[in-house]
Amino acid sequence: MWLVLGLLALIAAMFIIFPLLKKSSATEVGESAHANVVLYREQLVELDRQLTAGEIDAAQHAELVAEQQRLLLADEAGIGESPVASGRGAWLLLAGLLLLPLLSFSLYQMLGSSDDVSITSLMEQRAEGNLDAEADKALRQQLQQRIARRLQSQPDNIYYLVTLARMQLEEGDFLQAGATYQQAVKLSPDDAELLAEYAQAIYFASGNRFVGAAGDALDQALAADPNNLTALGLQGIRAFEGGDYRLAIASWQTALRAIHPATPQAQALQGGIDRARQQLGDALPAVQVSVALAPGLTADPSQLVYVFAREWQGPPMPLAVARLLVSDLPATVTLDDSMAMPGGKPLSSVSKIQVVARVSKSGSAIPAPGDLEGASDELTLAGEAVSQAVVIDRKL
Repeated sequence: MWLVLGLLALIAAMFIIFPLLKKSSATEVGESAHANVVLYREQLVELDRQLTAGEIDAAQHAELVAEQQRLLLADEAGIGESPVASGRGAWLLLAGLLLLPLLSFSLYQMLGSSDDVSITSLMEQRAEGNLDAEADKALRQQLQQRIARRLQSQPDNIYYLVTLARMQLEEGDFLQAGATYQQAVKLSPDDAELLAEYAQAIYFASGNRFVGAAGDALDQALAADPNNLTALGLQGIRAFEGGDYRLAIASWQTALRAIHPATPQAQALQGGIDRARQQLGDALPAVQVSVALAPGLTADPSQLVYVFAREWQGPPMPLAVARLLVSDLPATVTLDDSMAMPGGKPLSSVSKIQVVARVSKSGSAIPAPGDLEGASDELTLAGEAVSQAVVIDRKL
């Protein structure tokens, strides 16, 4: 690449230098001197005419002829010097054009972004994922060295700080990872993902305990984004270790709904949920709902029926949802944490609920005029399934 750039610079320089060298040639100098002599002779002819016509006397004629001779000598002296001056200027400019790319390249290596280019290239190689363990380790070491060197000149580059911290965490250097994350957190104190990763590093560095900075960072991450996956996973761990198995399950189920079930992360979360349920003796709250359409009300058999539980006198966001068709009624469904809405709270996170069944005329879960609905009174959740009958008996 640099060879191509150098050749292009040389070609561009030639377009500038060649005209300068051409203008300083002996041919052009001779042509300029000849023109001056012709002009001098024309002036002498004119002076002779003026003397003959009596416009000037002999003394004036002699003085003017002498003046023209001095001008001719001065012009010839200037012409004689110009090739040297022009030639020197041209070669000086050529030398400058040739040295400029070399100087620019040297400054780029010392002060520019060559490290950035190298870091990007190394990260792309690593992202390809076709390296064995030894090659990946060597590549990771090169990356850390380059990033550390770049951070010396750009200590506030948060991207490099986070990248370095993640590699340190990957290598098991939890103390150093925590220190690097701390630098990044100072630059972006409201970044939920950054705070969660910082909490994770401190948690590992503290012997897998949420004490001091680890717990504080986790609380800040959850405050910044209650649905952050890393923070939810850590909150589940903290709740499980503290014996709050319901909160652990709720946290992990919320995180589980946001990722693909076939990933290792999803399998790990499901394993944690299963262990927490074992600790509870499988006594997670569930509601068995018997749904029927009141006599006298009719609906299209193909219309959707939404059966859901929501917090009593709380927000309208469902805690668990099941879908049926009018043709399925009467029917019985069980609502539990596995049927929670993405991003919403699970059923086990509240103690009092209301169960609602709605026939949707439009097919949307949002209530609209013309829908048919029925709802229960206040229900208190216990450690075992609760049964409730709901009759769809009114039109919205």
